[in-house]
Amino acid sequence: MTPNGERVRNGELGRNSEVTLDAVDWASIHHTIEQEVGVVLFTVLRFTEGGAVMERIYSSHADEYPVGGTKQVATQVSPDWVAACRDSGEPFLGATPADLDRIFDDASTIKALGCGSILNVPIPGPDGTPLATVNMCAPEGTYTSTAQERAVQIIDTGVESAEQQGASA
Repeated sequence: MTPNGERVRNGELGRNSEVTLDAVDWASIHHTIEQEVGVVLFTVLRFTEGGAVMERIYSSHADEYPVGGTKQVATQVSPDWVAACRDSGEPFLGATPADLDRIFDDASTIKALGCGSILNVPIPGPDGTPLATVNMCAPEGTYTSTAQERAVQIIDTGVESAEQQGASA
C-alpha cells in the first residue's frame, strides 16, 4: 500500500488473469487470514462475462459454496456492493448480520455458518479493474478497519508472490 492507502500493483496480474489467479496459493492466504484476522467462510470469486458473473475459484466450504459455482452480479448482490467492489475496486466491510441480509441473497446460508460480518477485498489487475474478490465471513464484530487493513496486506502479499513466481518461471 502507498502512504495514502492506495493498493500498489506492480506485477503482471491481468495480462493472463485466469492463469495468474489460478496460480495464487489461496489455501495459504486463507490459513494466514484465519490465524491473523479471523475467518469462518473464505471464498474467491473471479469476475467473468465482463463483470456480470462471478465464478468461485476457491472455497473453504465446498458443500455450501462449491468451486465452479456462480453468482449473478445483477440479481444476487446489492448495488452498493457492486459499486464498491466491482466498479471502484474498494474493499467492502459489512459489520452486522443486517448488512449480510441487505447485501447478499444467500445471507441465510452465511449466517447459518455462524457468520455475522463480511469483508470483501477486490484483486485489481494492472489497470486497476478488479479481476476477482476475496470474500471473508466471520462472527459479528470480527472485521474492523484494522482487520481490513491486515487482510488486504496478506492478500496483496500472496498475489504478488504468485506474480513474482510467474515472472521468474
